Amino acid sequence: MKVMATLSEKRGRSFPIWRVVLRVMPTCLAAAAIFTGCFGAASARAEQSAQAGVGGLDGDWLNIDPNTGGIVEIVVTGKKIHPYGRCHPTACDWGTIKAKSFASSVQSSDINKLVAKKNNGFNQVEITLSLGADGRLRAESFTHFTDGSGRADYSAVNYFQRGRRPYTP
Repeated sequence: MKVMATLSEKRGRSFPIWRVVLRVMPTCLAAAAIFTGCFGAASARAEQSAQAGVGGLDGDWLNIDPNTGGIVEIVVTGKKIHPYGRCHPTACDWGTIKAKSFASSVQSSDINKLVAKKNNGFNQVEITLSLGADGRLRAESFTHFTDGSGRADYSAVNYFQRGRRPYTP
C-alpha cells in the first residue's frame, strides 16, 4: 500500500510533500542557526559583562569636593553600591544597596549606568551613577522627604575620583 501526501490537488498536479520539506528545510535550518546564534552571542556577552564588573564603575570612589554635605564616598561592587554620607565625626554608613544596571542602547550589553534607591525612613533617595569621559564617577541623587518636615525635595550632582577614605577608629 503506497500513501503519498500531495499538494495542489486543485490544479490536478501531484507533488509529494517530502519534496517541499526538502526544498524548505535548508532555509529553515539557516534561519534557526542565525536566530539562536545571535541571541546566544548576546546572552554570552551580557554574562561576560556582568562578571567583569559594571562598565568600569567597580571600585572605591571619593567625592572630589572635600566640603560636600552629601555623599562623601561610594563603593561599587557589581550591581551593588555602598554610599557613605557626610556626618561628624565619621561618615554615615548607608549600607549596601542593590542597583539596576542600564546599557547605552537596546543592542548594547555594556553597562554604563547604575540606579539605586534607598529609603532612609525620613527620606527616599535615588542615585544614578555613570562614568564620565574624564574617568570620574558622576553621581546624581534625587532626595524626596517623607517625614512631613516641609523640607523641599532636591537633587544634587557630585563627582568622585578613585580612592579610599583614610581609616578613622
